[in-house]
Amino acid sequence: MTVAATLLSLALSLTLTLGLPAPAHAAEPTGAESVLTESATSAENALTLYSGPVRVQRGAEWQDVDLTLQTGPDGVVRPVASPQDLTLTPAGPSVRYAAGGEQSLPWPTPLPTPVLDGPTATYPQAAPGYDLEVEATRTGFVASVRKAGTPTAPPPPLRLTGRAGTEAVSAVDRVVAAAPVTEDAPVPFDTTTQTTVRNTDASGDPDLRVGSYDGVEAARSYLTFDLAPAAGRTVSRASLELFQTWSSTCRATGWEVWTLPAGSVVGPTLRWANQPAPQRLWATSTDTRGNAPACAAGWSSVDVTPLVQEWLAAGATSGTVVLKAADETDPQSWKRFASAETATVPHLTLT
Repeated sequence: MTVAATLLSLALSLTLTLGLPAPAHAAEPTGAESVLTESATSAENALTLYSGPVRVQRGAEWQDVDLTLQTGPDGVVRPVASPQDLTLTPAGPSVRYAAGGEQSLPWPTPLPTPVLDGPTATYPQAAPGYDLEVEATRTGFVASVRKAGTPTAPPPPLRLTGRAGTEAVSAVDRVVAAAPVTEDAPVPFDTTTQTTVRNTDASGDPDLRVGSYDGVEAARSYLTFDLAPAAGRTVSRASLELFQTWSSTCRATGWEVWTLPAGSVVGPTLRWANQPAPQRLWATSTDTRGNAPACAAGWSSVDVTPLVQEWLAAGATSGTVVLKAADETDPQSWKRFASAETATVPHLTLT
């Protein structure tokens, strides 16, 4: 698949990258409403491949995505630069998708003025004893209700309205509104399969999860990278970079990088029940971050040089890895990494 074809097929999940050079393979603009993307950057001797596109083109203009929320002159809160048309009003968050369709989270009472912090808007006491938190993502938004004070009643239910989007649920009390993935095997792509999330596409979620939180339920994550920009390249080192946002402990617990059998398909229909079994172990790590100041959230790096060299030697146009806990029955193995929906996108760095 050519880079241009890949760009035309990807208009859904975008990743924030600051100060990128002008795109080397910018596609011709197709109109003011078009959204084109690219998922690789280069600097000096390094090539970086992301699990989601890093720049967006609208019409003739290319720009970095910036999901920082700001209040406009009309009083409506919007991201600085987003591929989707996300607005936050006293009625609740609403998003119109670039590829068509929209979703909203209606709130039964007018929402108070939100506290804005980067891509997150917090509505204090949106209901008695509860705050509503809305996070802008590349493909829509995530909403959750947090206890704040002494509730007098259960919080309003989180139910999306609208059409053409993906409503994902998770083990925590939140909903994810995300533009639907239109290809069976999109490239690039990342998602999570989890035993407690049986029937919904998790690719719009800002979390990639691995391990078990109770020793019974478990999660694995999948990342697919577009290798076309690396074709013909000699790679002396390749590292997989993941931003670890949370773990159940500061104790070092193992997690692994696997690949799948040839011909395996990873896409929006992937679920725990139909996931292909990991076939080959390529790397392990015990890096554990995000539980306390002693192991604060941060980047984890894994050497995957032999894997990427094998992909390129075989002429692969894409490559998929599976992240899983070394012991999926250990209740302290639970970890969360940032997905391509966030500012800290997973990536491969090739030198």
